[in-house]
Amino acid sequence: MILQTGDFVLEDELSDRAERRGQQRVLRERADAPRTRSRAAEGTSRMDCLSVPAERTEGWYLSLMAPSTKGPKYAWLDPSRLYCNSQALADCVKDLLKPFQDEAIDLVAGIDAMGFILGSAVATTLGRGFLAIRKAGHLCVPTRTREYTDYSGREKTMEVRLDVLRPGLRVLIVDQWIETGGTMKAAIQLVEELGATVAGVAAVAIENSDGGRWIKQRYRHAHCIPERLQEQIDKQDLQTIRTVSGSDR
Repeated sequence: MILQTGDFVLEDELSDRAERRGQQRVLRERADAPRTRSRAAEGTSRMDCLSVPAERTEGWYLSLMAPSTKGPKYAWLDPSRLYCNSQALADCVKDLLKPFQDEAIDLVAGIDAMGFILGSAVATTLGRGFLAIRKAGHLCVPTRTREYTDYSGREKTMEVRLDVLRPGLRVLIVDQWIETGGTMKAAIQLVEELGATVAGVAAVAIENSDGGRWIKQRYRHAHCIPERLQEQIDKQDLQTIRTVSGSDR
């Protein structure tokens, strides 16, 4: 009799445990579901960034740029997202080099830091060397420096090594974006002070700020913004760019 009672108790305990395990499994599945959807969404986003449209219209890669989410201390958008797409980067570089097809370029200089990426791609395409124009304090060799005010209004100093630039050398200066023009103007001055010639200036965009116009009026230049989008770039309206570019991202 006791054995039978024990059997009933054991059976009840096993039943309770099975029920609890079933409930725990359901809870785990529910908890995992949002994470699964999130991972899928992230995967889709990554695929969109890396995909190439069947028809690559003028400036199609501009729709890959990401808007700023961190406020006025940062740039108003992040063009570097387009570098993740190899075709976008290649088309961007191709567009930048169109105005310089008949120009003699001996060296490409890129401005710290994002100008390093685009400038290196330009240099590789041209089959030319690359010179880094650094933020001051990083080079362990003799340098020339130049103070400037960046797009955020902060005072900074850049430097370039002394053992590369010389009279007669034609240099294409590349940066990711020209907003106020202060950074690019300082780079131009450094190159010219060391005797080299600025063959041109290239960036994904050159805004029509006072500094941007100063550069455009004095130097051969290239950027990737179609004329129909320039006003929207000047207004810093990425959503409009996406719409006009035909992107639904």
